[in-house]
Amino acid sequence: MTQQLSVKIPDELDAQLRSAAGGNVSQWVVEAIQDRLDREMWEQSKQVDAALGITEEWMYEQLRARDAVRSEALRSRGDA
Repeated sequence: MTQQLSVKIPDELDAQLRSAAGGNVSQWVVEAIQDRLDREMWEQSKQVDAALGITEEWMYEQLRARDAVRSEALRSRGDA
């Protein structure tokens, strides 16, 4: 589904937008909106992680634990 958006912007901003967009204003605006939404979602994700106590160190500990289990499983297969 697509939506059409119509906005009024000052002439100076219009000129900057057209210059930055390289002729494809609609696509540039869509990409800018998506980029903004992605950044906001990333920030919200980081806030949730912090509230849950999920830090980089915690993530590394989880990866180390996973790798240790995998190594043990591979060693067990070799011993069988």
